[in-house]
Amino acid sequence: MSEHAPADSAGVAALERGLTLLAAFGAGAGTLSLAELAAATGFYKSTILRLCASLLRMGFLQRLDDGRYRLGPAVFRLGRSYQQSFRLGDAVVPALQRLVERTGETASFYIRDGERDTCLHRVESPRPIRDAGVAEGDSFPVDSSAGSRMLTAFLGAPGRGNAALRRQFVMVARHSKRVSGAAAVICPVFGVEQQLAGTLVVSGPESRFADAEIAAIRKALLEQAAQLTAALGGDARAYDGAAS
Repeated sequence: MSEHAPADSAGVAALERGLTLLAAFGAGAGTLSLAELAAATGFYKSTILRLCASLLRMGFLQRLDDGRYRLGPAVFRLGRSYQQSFRLGDAVVPALQRLVERTGETASFYIRDGERDTCLHRVESPRPIRDAGVAEGDSFPVDSSAGSRMLTAFLGAPGRGNAALRRQFVMVARHSKRVSGAAAVICPVFGVEQQLAGTLVVSGPESRFADAEIAAIRKALLEQAAQLTAALGGDARAYDGAAS
């Protein structure tokens, strides 16, 4: 990229240079020196120093005591926002579709949004509960229902009951508190740094959730949760013990 640009494109050129500078860290380099940044970008060191000053102020870079640079927390926040806004559904919906194909029941993905639990994505069973009362985008107050308790527990809430749910990992609700006549099996899904991304829920009529069906649903749920966790940047090994 040329070091010089017409006046009317100077702002765009500066932005492109700043992004090029950040992209230099994309090859797995944890830290880079001024000389390494110059070699990677082809920019003059004086240009890099000016760009770095702005990126440091905005939190996109950090300068270490030895003078080397590394990516700052603002990059992580943008990455999280991108993942949640654009990539989450691309990964979640196919997982829900596979669950429906394997179990024959409805599959949903719930998140905690402030003081409410939101059904972010949902794929209906080919034989759904009539008048189930839940649709994609619906939200519910945090309460004592199984789905709400699982979100609360895996968001790190203290207490013996929450600790027990975290050890249990999968929760079976044979009698839903939110939908009359429904049953559900619920499992957490994790993302970057093993933060809770949400819960996978397989639900259907109580009559179709006998012990044998629950065992098969549990197995499918754990497999899809592990795959989805890996797709979202989490560690799928968290499911190893639960799957046994």
